[in-house]
Amino acid sequence: MGRWLPTFGPSNEWWDHATHIDKRDGFVYGNERPPSPWFLGVQGPDDGSRFVYGTAGPPKGRAVYDRIHRIAFYQQGCCGWNDVVAAAAAPAPPKPLPSRDLGSLSTVRGVRLWETEADVMATYGKSTPQLVAGHNGVSVLSYTTWPPRKSVTSVHMPCGQFQNFFFRNDRLILIQFGNGC
Repeated sequence: MGRWLPTFGPSNEWWDHATHIDKRDGFVYGNERPPSPWFLGVQGPDDGSRFVYGTAGPPKGRAVYDRIHRIAFYQQGCCGWNDVVAAAAAPAPPKPLPSRDLGSLSTVRGVRLWETEADVMATYGKSTPQLVAGHNGVSVLSYTTWPPRKSVTSVHMPCGQFQNFFFRNDRLILIQFGNGC
């Protein structure tokens, strides 16, 4: 499962290029109410199949898959970090997962897969797209509630969220919310 989960790397990889924002975000999933501010961006598919990486335990998570729309939706984490990801054009998983209709999956702020960079910036604000090394034609718009990396020390480590939006041919193909303390 770990090799199958769609990702472009750790959520903090774009920290130095991220645009600072004040609001966290999360996903509106199925008929669930939007999560409370305490859990915004941390909750993934509670009805998903559980998985762990090997027999050693953490990290662990839950995943669901939409076979019709080819969307993967998962949450994974350990200890002080948690990523929640929605990915379009995802290949079928290597093991059976609960099948869910994710065609209406959106963020609390209203962003949906397949939108353009301009659509995301209209919601989140101006940001500079960065090319994703090793992934031809993929760019990312990155936002964060964390202060700049240079101001964070091991003594003062606030909680925050990374909000990464990955595009291919100006279409949003992956949303990644990385949460940590």
